[in-house]
Parts: sequence; C-alpha cells; structure tokens
Amino acid sequence: MATDWKLVRRLVNSALDACEALDHLEITDDERSTPVRATNGQTTGTVWDALQSAHIFPENVRYMVIRGRGQLGDSAPFVQPVSRVLQQTGLLAAELVGSQQLQAPIKGIDFYSPEREQSLESVIENLATWYKSHLVPNVEIALANARGSDHSS
Repeated sequence: MATDWKLVRRLVNSALDACEALDHLEITDDERSTPVRATNGQTTGTVWDALQSAHIFPENVRYMVIRGRGQLGDSAPFVQPVSRVLQQTGLLAAELVGSQQLQAPIKGIDFYSPEREQSLESVIENLATWYKSHLVPNVEIALANARGSDHSS
C-alpha cells in the first residue's frame, strides 16, 4: 500500500486539535446562535453552523475522495482492514468526548471477565499499548518468518 500517512496524520491531528479547542470552550446552548464573522467583518453564520460544518465538511470531502479515486481507477474494492481500525478508533474516541469519570472503577464492562473491575481509562490504555506492543510487532514477526521461509524454498 502506498498510503500517505503524513496526510492522514495531519488530517486526524487537525481534527483532534479542533475538537479539543472547541471542547475547552464549553459552548452553551445559548451561545450556539452567536454570529461568526469572517476577517472582513461579514457574518458567515452562527457558532451552531460552524459546529455542524465541522462534521459535514469531512463527510463531503470523503465523497469527493471516493469519486476522485473512482475517476482515477484507484477505488477501493472493499474497506481495507487498516481503514476499519481508523473507523473504529474514531468512533471509540468520540465516546470519550465529555466523559468525566474515566478513572472510576467499573465491574462488568468486559464480557470476557464480568467480575473484573477496571476503569475506562485503563481499557483505553490497554488498547493503545496493544497496538504498539502486541499487534504491530507480532504481525511483523509473523510476516518476517513467512517471507523468510518463502525465500528459502
């Protein structure tokens, strides 16, 4: 795969930075009707419009990418496994927004170990560690062994 990971990282990081900045603003329902002005002073909409654009814009760009890849003959015949990792991680990250009790111990959230008590933060940290310390190294080793044995045949 020739994925441009710098571009993907820039996109994801910019969205994370924007979400973090907006979250820190603690926008109230009353403030959603506040006008947003362009640098020339002209009203371009409201805070609510800007918040809506923040999720509509990437959806529209996604469809542009799908159409563009199709026109270039570079369309994906199915969703790549790595793409699904990004999708599910994004959905998981969205569930964390606004959560204020990430460190609270909870029993029964792991259906494999219903009696185990753990925090949501520890579950997320375990996943983050799993990607770096388990998934990638083990797949690299498996492929190195398989590819090494292919070359010796």
